[in-house]
Amino acid sequence: MTTQAFSIETSRHAAGIAVADGQGFRFFSAHPLFTALDGRHYNSVAAVEKAARRRENEVRHVGRRQDSRGQVFRSWGVKAEAVA
Repeated sequence: MTTQAFSIETSRHAAGIAVADGQGFRFFSAHPLFTALDGRHYNSVAAVEKAARRRENEVRHVGRRQDSRGQVFRSWGVKAEAVA
């Protein structure tokens, strides 16, 4: 019996692995950012990748803030593009 497992990576993180379970793929997180997805079942590896990217983008946008001039800054102080 061979088990299929795929490494799931986003643009910034090694998110975890997707393991074939006979009905699709189960995700196991390797980074704290993705623990909300840990143990969830997906129909394909592409669906796992999409969920990981979505999770990363959700968390990334939470860290933004605007100053009084309407300029957007990330929480770690790097200037980002202004939102119209």
